[in-house]
Amino acid sequence: MRKYIKNAVAALLSAVIILTTYIPSFAVESRAKTYSKSSNSGQRDEVCTSLEGTGAMSYYTGTNAYETLSNKSSQEVYNALRALMRDVKYVSDYDDCHYKANITDCENNNTNKLSLIYTSYDATMNQWNGWNREHVWPKSLGGDTTTGGGADLHHIRPSDAVVNSTRGNKKYGYANGGKAIYGSNPASGVLGGYSGSYYEPLDNVKGDVARICLYVYVRWGADWGASSITKVFQSVDVLLEWCAMDPVDTWEMGRNEVIENIQGNRNVFIDYPEYAWILFGKEIPSNMVTPSGEAMSGNQGGTDTPVTPPTPACTHSTTVIKGSVDADCHNEGYTGNIHCASCDKLISTGSVVPSTNAHDFGPWTATTDKNVYARHCSTCGIEQILTVDTIIASVENDAEKIMILMLMGSVDSALLESLSQ
Repeated sequence: MRKYIKNAVAALLSAVIILTTYIPSFAVESRAKTYSKSSNSGQRDEVCTSLEGTGAMSYYTGTNAYETLSNKSSQEVYNALRALMRDVKYVSDYDDCHYKANITDCENNNTNKLSLIYTSYDATMNQWNGWNREHVWPKSLGGDTTTGGGADLHHIRPSDAVVNSTRGNKKYGYANGGKAIYGSNPASGVLGGYSGSYYEPLDNVKGDVARICLYVYVRWGADWGASSITKVFQSVDVLLEWCAMDPVDTWEMGRNEVIENIQGNRNVFIDYPEYAWILFGKEIPSNMVTPSGEAMSGNQGGTDTPVTPPTPACTHSTTVIKGSVDADCHNEGYTGNIHCASCDKLISTGSVVPSTNAHDFGPWTATTDKNVYARHCSTCGIEQILTVDTIIASVENDAEKIMILMLMGSVDSALLESLSQ
């Protein structure tokens, strides 16, 4: 009996082994993540592999759909993405980058803490003395403002103050042999990257940095001083390498959702990192993991000429006056036209200055002719002549005439002035 049972068990085990060998296994498909619009519900380092459950499903429609845009030239893609991201419902200010940080940069909806870029340290809002608002694209390499691109929630990230200060305004790149940078308060002793000729963030934030800089480059461009990606990156190749090596995580996607709810626009390079390769005329890596999945779908694109960002509109911040003319005794003057000192555009026209209608004569001076005196207007140069005969003729009293004739060689200028009236 026991032998029979053993044989039966052995046969059953063999059947199980055969079945598990030849019957295909089925993976359990997890439901798509649904992101909160009120606070960041994503998780750091959890790779995002789908756009389902995000606002991206309705954001890229019509001519802005990837299948349409990806087949256009690099310049057309740049122009379309720029127009798309510039269409906002709310322009954030610098205070927003502080007081909204607990909903944009929290994790798993925990608004009691916010994640600091570079260190990935979870700080609290009341540790404001230890963290500050980091311009991922340094102000000194861009617009040097805390408005516009300098106050965009997609751009500004909370950072440990010490790491932020030590990083300075260095370009991003590989800091070979660089010095390690550690946080202080609140991220005491937490590694925040390396500083050398370039600043190199840790691997799990390299992609974040690349995608933020891409956003600033396209969304704000030369209007905020972000006219070239190499103003802030070691090279385009390094930027693309970092974008691929550190794929979008659900935390980045969650942040994208919350900011879209506030500002009305998305960072397209989080939803479609593929666009970065298209903009710079590069072939999209076929093994790159992205939320859209387009890189692995075979839509390689990126074989066109790199884009040329538009020239920024002149702000006419410095002006010059051209064509000014002084008024004089006979002629009207002109205040001059105001032109931009940079582009020479006429900003405003001037106005006429009335003639003075009065001469500025110097003193009477004897000429080579002993009986003739002259004076000149210092403004227009007109000459007035006065002769002794004219003087005598204007005097009725003989005694006065005799006195004047006695002074022939040294006529008093005051007397001449009174006689010439």
